[in-house]
Amino acid sequence: TKDSLYSLTDEYSLFYLKFMEQHKGAAEGSWLKLFPKQSYKSWSGLAFESICFKHIDQIKHQLGIAKIYTNHHSWNNQHAQVDLLIDRDDGIINLCEVKFYNDKISLNKNLYLQLKNKLTQFKESTKTKKNIFLCIISTYGVKENSYSLEIVNNKLSMDALFILV
Repeated sequence: TKDSLYSLTDEYSLFYLKFMEQHKGAAEGSWLKLFPKQSYKSWSGLAFESICFKHIDQIKHQLGIAKIYTNHHSWNNQHAQVDLLIDRDDGIINLCEVKFYNDKISLNKNLYLQLKNKLTQFKESTKTKKNIFLCIISTYGVKENSYSLEIVNNKLSMDALFILV
């Protein structure tokens, strides 16, 4: 119908339309100028989140919860946004922060406080009685430090997305 809405979910097609199509006639080396821009970083993060959603079975396998019935979705309110929630039938919710970086993530005080806020906002908004486990899914993993040891229950790298289940 004319009111139908379609969404393109192929990451390569989205990349091509955003970065290649509109720069077809650009001079040689233009990709080197586009690569460090914020628009590419934003696209990379959104594409990585999309890939994580498409590989939820692998994520569940790596978390050791493949046999537990779950629902998964994102969540937000006016104060926080959660990339991926895995709501489990065993009384636990995995709150997953998905991060695309070119290296291992090192939690600093600012990121630690953002994650604490997400946990607090989710608990207060949903009034859930379930236990909340924080998982960080990133391209190359998480460096251990005092912040990560305190707050992160599970750490997955992109390798976890491409195992056979």
